[in-house]
Amino acid sequence: MNDKLKQIANIAKQKTWVSFLHENDPYSLLHWSIAGIYQEPKDVWLLQNEMTFETKEFATLDEAVAWMDEHMPNITEVL
Repeated sequence: MNDKLKQIANIAKQKTWVSFLHENDPYSLLHWSIAGIYQEPKDVWLLQNEMTFETKEFATLDEAVAWMDEHMPNITEVL
């Protein structure tokens, strides 16, 4: 895992969200949990492209970071 991914993982653990740039597109990685009378309980990490609002869900932060390590080699900036 490269230094940018380590930085992203550490910030996400501390603040439950982090934003970064990948190939000049802004992304957010955030913890999302919902529950309520009319909603199914959900506790996931979301990776969201802030330009297209496309999201990908992961059960754990480690799974999200592993996927990013494989599919997002060009993270240029942690915001």
